[in-house]
Amino acid sequence: MGDLSELEACVLGLVWSEGPCTPYRVQQMVGSSPSPHWSGSAGAIYPIFERLEKRGWVSSEARSRGRRPSRAYRVTPRGRGALRKWVGPPLPEWTADIPIDPLRTRLRFLGALPAEKRRALLREAKEQVEGKLKAIRADCRRLKKLSDPFPHAMARGAIHMMRARIRWLDEIERSLENPE
Repeated sequence: MGDLSELEACVLGLVWSEGPCTPYRVQQMVGSSPSPHWSGSAGAIYPIFERLEKRGWVSSEARSRGRRPSRAYRVTPRGRGALRKWVGPPLPEWTADIPIDPLRTRLRFLGALPAEKRRALLREAKEQVEGKLKAIRADCRRLKKLSDPFPHAMARGAIHMMRARIRWLDEIERSLENPE
């Protein structure tokens, strides 16, 4: 059946959850995600639809809405099987790894900055995280209204992660005030 990349699986899952939809719609959803993990560019999304269709995991039909012709895609039974296999179980061990975190990486080298710049960086980081948290909370309220409870659960996970980041930044800030 072939393995799905994480982005391919996300696209397949979005088509499954949204019903028939266009690559443009999926591009908008990926591009508006609060996570910068994936590119929502047309150059990333459109070729995925071609690969998924070639594998028989999605099918498409012509759609004539708006000025341009487009194609609406839906997940095939074979695609649903591929999605279920990807979701798991079993989960690959790496899915529980610590994700890439540019903020954590920068803070590893906080000692390279003079004291006033350290405090400024921490303030700025906390403001940005709080801003992202506010946006995620708004998205969470929207997702709670859906009949499917799992997108809301995913957003709640993001809220917990962002709250933990704020506590972590507070801890670092306190350590700068009391170096013991």
